Amino acid sequence: MSRLIAGVLRETAADERRVAVTPADVMRLAAAGLPVVVQTGAGIGAGFDDRAYERAGARLVAEPALVFDAADLIAWVKPPVYQLDSLPLREGQVLIGFQDPIARAEPIAWLRERGVESVAFEQVPGDSGSDTDALSAMSRIAGAIAYTEGRGLLAQELREKPVRTLVLGCGHAGLAAVTAAARHGDAVIAVGHRAAHRDIAIRHGAGRFALDSEIPALLARERIDVVICAAVRRGVRAPVLLGAPELAALPPGAVVVDLAGKAGGNCVATVLHTTVTVPGGVIVTHRSNYPAREPVAASHAYSAAVAAMLLSRTL
Repeated sequence: MSRLIAGVLRETAADERRVAVTPADVMRLAAAGLPVVVQTGAGIGAGFDDRAYERAGARLVAEPALVFDAADLIAWVKPPVYQLDSLPLREGQVLIGFQDPIARAEPIAWLRERGVESVAFEQVPGDSGSDTDALSAMSRIAGAIAYTEGRGLLAQELREKPVRTLVLGCGHAGLAAVTAAARHGDAVIAVGHRAAHRDIAIRHGAGRFALDSEIPALLARERIDVVICAAVRRGVRAPVLLGAPELAALPPGAVVVDLAGKAGGNCVATVLHTTVTVPGGVIVTHRSNYPAREPVAASHAYSAAVAAMLLSRTL
């Protein structure tokens, strides 16, 4: 059996600054007997220049087609914006990274028919303690950044008052948002779909906990300034928790940050990759790459999961 080769693509999604594999992990992979081909410029957004990859032992190539031509295991952070059918695909290749499996179900099936496997980090079990769980690491970064962005979208006069933050979801992103809000001194209410979430939400800084069935009543009686939507399970559509009545109950100037947008969204007014103001003056925003705001830390965390996945494929 011939030796496998790993490939690392330069990211093409808008505003994406992360890289799938850092130079340190290229060195780790090479030491384990897995050669790595890297597209030139792949690490620039995260502060890793081409020379760093060469020193780590990678072979640099200029075009994505050359990565696909050389590599058996190909890593990215987000799916390329170009069409994969224009590249030298071959049976047995494995594409590793975030795959957006709900929106990209059709191209993933097309690739499978041609013998190309798509390994989605969105579908790696999150409760197994696996080294390959990239989604949990990215979710923790995203939750904290989403809170900061949401608070920053409040009008100045609202930011100067005590801010009341509602966090929907008690997974990694939601709990990170709870912690960030609590550290900022906000009054934080965490929402989960099971009463068992209460203790962990309180440990992360929530002042109160509510079940998702209580959202309408909660919004009817209390002013909420920022809502962080992070209620989603891997591989399935997110539940809509903020419908039209719930949005109407929020005060003018309130901000909703929907981290679940790529899975359908927790908010009925979410528009992917867009910030909108709905009737009543509520701001609803979504972006899918909050971790790209911290590309160095995010790349190191993501790369560790990719390297673990790549090595698992060579055993």
